[in-house]
Amino acid sequence: MKCFCFIGLLLHAWQVYAQLTELVHEDFKDNHLGWFEESDSRHSIRIKNGYYEIISPEGGWMTYIFPFVDESRDFSFEASFTQTEGSTDNGFGFIWGYNSESKKINNFVISSNGYAKVYTSDEKRKDAKEWKKITGVKALGLPNKLKVEQRKGVMKFYVNGKEEFSMSKLPWYGKSVGFVTYTNMRLLIDDFSLRSDVTINLPPDLATGVKKINLGEGVNTKYDEVTPKISVDGKTIFFSRKHAPENLGGVDDASDVWYSTTKDGVSWSASKNMGAPVNTTKVNNIASISQDNNSMLLAANNDFEIFERTGNGWKSAGMLGIKYENEHTYFEASLAADGKTMVFAARNKKSLFYSEGKEEKDLFVSVKQSNGQWSEPVNLGPVINTRGNEASPFLAADGRTLYFASDGHPGYGGLDIFMSKRTGDSWTSWTKPVNLGPEINTFGFDAYYTVPASGDVAYLCTSAGGYGKSDIVQIKLPQSVKPDPVVLVLGKVLNAKTRKPVQAGIVFENLVTGKEAGEAISDPATGDYRIALPYGINYGLHARTKGYLSVNENLELVDVKTYTEVNKDLLLVPIEVGEAIQLNNVFFEQGRPILKPESYPELDRLVTILKDNPTMEIELSGHTDNVGNPNSLVVLSQARVGAVKDYLVKRGIATSRITGKGYGATKPMVKNDSEEHRRMNRRVEFKVTKK
Repeated sequence: MKCFCFIGLLLHAWQVYAQLTELVHEDFKDNHLGWFEESDSRHSIRIKNGYYEIISPEGGWMTYIFPFVDESRDFSFEASFTQTEGSTDNGFGFIWGYNSESKKINNFVISSNGYAKVYTSDEKRKDAKEWKKITGVKALGLPNKLKVEQRKGVMKFYVNGKEEFSMSKLPWYGKSVGFVTYTNMRLLIDDFSLRSDVTINLPPDLATGVKKINLGEGVNTKYDEVTPKISVDGKTIFFSRKHAPENLGGVDDASDVWYSTTKDGVSWSASKNMGAPVNTTKVNNIASISQDNNSMLLAANNDFEIFERTGNGWKSAGMLGIKYENEHTYFEASLAADGKTMVFAARNKKSLFYSEGKEEKDLFVSVKQSNGQWSEPVNLGPVINTRGNEASPFLAADGRTLYFASDGHPGYGGLDIFMSKRTGDSWTSWTKPVNLGPEINTFGFDAYYTVPASGDVAYLCTSAGGYGKSDIVQIKLPQSVKPDPVVLVLGKVLNAKTRKPVQAGIVFENLVTGKEAGEAISDPATGDYRIALPYGINYGLHARTKGYLSVNENLELVDVKTYTEVNKDLLLVPIEVGEAIQLNNVFFEQGRPILKPESYPELDRLVTILKDNPTMEIELSGHTDNVGNPNSLVVLSQARVGAVKDYLVKRGIATSRITGKGYGATKPMVKNDSEEHRRMNRRVEFKVTKK
């Protein structure tokens, strides 16, 4: 919502949707919809005692919001106005369609001494210019009900239930709607409602009693806090702060990246500036933070600059390599949980309804290819993108649930937040966007939605109340707009011998398809990593870095149906003669020496290690549980060693570099006293015999 003082020009009227469906009913008991409030020595505008009170200076005042109105369809809006003080021969009432650049406007006003008027900036409309004496206006101190209605292209204007004007519909110059006074007076506004035949697509379990919990003075200030990015574990929030004296460039610095932490999701630490090299004296806008918190992306020169955490801070790691064009002033993006998909908002000639001079953005996607390059950005299509503005996308950890802001889909005003789910594997196939409802969306600015892996809460920016024009708040999510459940995997990457932290890349693979499902980087100081993975899949995971062999692990998540946290430390073994490594993700058919396809990614990694270390030689060893004839188990284990060796040789490894032996059940890791222990004893290992 905006507020402007004006002198002279006649202004008035307000707007809403028309029809039988009431979209908004405002009794001004509180400011949950985000009405503008401000007071100084000259004027005051505030919600007080169940009214929206305007005490305007000489020259008048107007205040407006940005509700969603389709001007081509029926709509109506009405409110009660009570002038209690000031001149009785000057106007008050509604304004709508105001454009702050051209100053063009429509209004419908009355005066307490019995006059009414419809005004428009359209010079051709002679039917909407002059004051008219009417009999239905109540005197100073009494409430007057004004109503503006459009049906089938005809506008009607009512005072206390009586039609006073009728004319063909007036043009809209902008999207704003609000209230106006022409001169100094005290005006009380109440019982405002907005109706329309436009249907808002709401969730089936529309939330009631939603509380927007301000993150407090540790995060929010009188300056604007925008573009929040919550860490996957919900413990750290990164955001941009505008024109703060503590920005590296001071108040002239349009944006720096800041962060704050929490232990309980309630109390947040005093925010800290990220400092150089992440921040400079110029604009620094965070586009995305990786799930492991160890790399972040900043928008820069139609690309993304990568920053990586080091042992003592951050460093630039160059550009990501997504090339895009953006003609809009602002830019937002979201990196998917797997680190392989980027959804971003931009305006360019690939926008569906691109028009010169029109400031609207569409959402696009770029996907990381197998060669490490990023694909040409693709428009998400007409289900998501409209003739209006789509902005601030956030792709949840499930990789399918998209939250975004839009003023093109039917909503409550300004930028509303919507949710849509991707159907299938296409990035242009989506469910119809769902508006998150009036207790989350307001008449003001609501955007920059971000959700941790748990999916229980969300963080967003709103202009409704708080410390500044844009504050970060937390809300609890209703079930129908939550992302699909994921599993949060977290742990440390450690040297297997010393147990000291190691910085390494961590890769997660779908054991059925062999495709990479995600990637992360461990913290160089602590070894910590974290990543969210879709449930219902079995994964293999391993860490890798130069000079080490990876102990590969697997996660059996087929039966997981709800949000779950799994702790899994990963070990890296220094490459030394005599070191034995278990191939955890090598699987055989029951009682047979035939490799299952889900074994291939694990064996392909061993091929890579051997090719990267061309002088290395290894010895394979095969082991079984104790179920069966001991001699037969030795034969089976030897045959399985042979199957692994054949796989490696077929992929270019010299047979002379590989020896092997089957031990059957003679060398168990643990006692064969349970099915879980027998599973652990069924294994293939390799030992470095030459470095």
